[in-house]
Amino acid sequence: MDKLQHANQLLQWREQRQLSAEQLQQASGQFPLQPATGLWLAQANLILLFGTVVLLGAALIFFIAHNWPFMHYFTKFALAAGVLALSGVVAIYSTSASLAQRAALLSATILTGALLALIGQTYQTGADIWQLFASWAVLIMPLVLLSKSRACYLLWFVVLELALGRYLSTQSALFWLLASPPMILSLALVNLLMLAFTEFALPRLGVQANKTLVRLAALIVIAPLTYGAAIGCWDNSYQTNLLVYLPLTAALGLWYWRQRRDVLILALLAFSVITVATAMLASLLENADEFFAMNLLALFVIGSSVAAVVWLKKLQHTTAGTTA
Repeated sequence: MDKLQHANQLLQWREQRQLSAEQLQQASGQFPLQPATGLWLAQANLILLFGTVVLLGAALIFFIAHNWPFMHYFTKFALAAGVLALSGVVAIYSTSASLAQRAALLSATILTGALLALIGQTYQTGADIWQLFASWAVLIMPLVLLSKSRACYLLWFVVLELALGRYLSTQSALFWLLASPPMILSLALVNLLMLAFTEFALPRLGVQANKTLVRLAALIVIAPLTYGAAIGCWDNSYQTNLLVYLPLTAALGLWYWRQRRDVLILALLAFSVITVATAMLASLLENADEFFAMNLLALFVIGSSVAAVVWLKKLQHTTAGTTA
């Protein structure tokens, strides 16, 4: 845990009155309570660098789109391919694993998608949108693996998710409203593979501090699982989703409680369980008196939510005290 995390822990203990003002002052000699100027500048440099890359890539895309009728298609290809090649040259000649190389590779991943869209629009290939995103994800895979950059992996995950979502949308006009139980279950299970990749493979691939990616992957697993299970409390055709939800949620909860103690993911799981339990209770009270049922459901939601928050707060304090 770095110095800033130590400082955060010390301030939390002071707020909880576990440290006196004198003890906090003594501890601040070893762990500064405020970030140094160099840390602020390093973080600002990182944000500005990757923000610049994203904005320049977007600028190229919008420039071509705005001047589409006035540019020859060879000019469009030359512009897009030239900037993509320039990003590749910068990445090759930059220091390995440096910010410049990662930024250049992020630019290359963005421009690859722009070039694919340009080819599809120019030659009207007739490919579905999901095929564009799937091709984009496959083509940038070597760049993402080489970059070891969380930004590149985040873009790759988004592109994969869009490809999967657009493919499933071809099977249903309104995916989330009219999706069949197997479609929702398939989305959750594919996202579970993404979570496993993020959790176990990324550290071995050299991606450090990947908590944000893990939490994002957990969110896109839990959301469709919860949706399908909640409907399964009412609709028999979704009972498979409910049966898969119960052991899978228990396994995820046990893993993140015993192995990682990730409070945010445990919070997602806890409120997911509350959602599904509320749906179960509502289905049991379907024929009960409306006033009684509504008040009982309200009391259950309030009580279970308060209990979950109290438990998560205690867990957060225990985890922070253990890692300090």
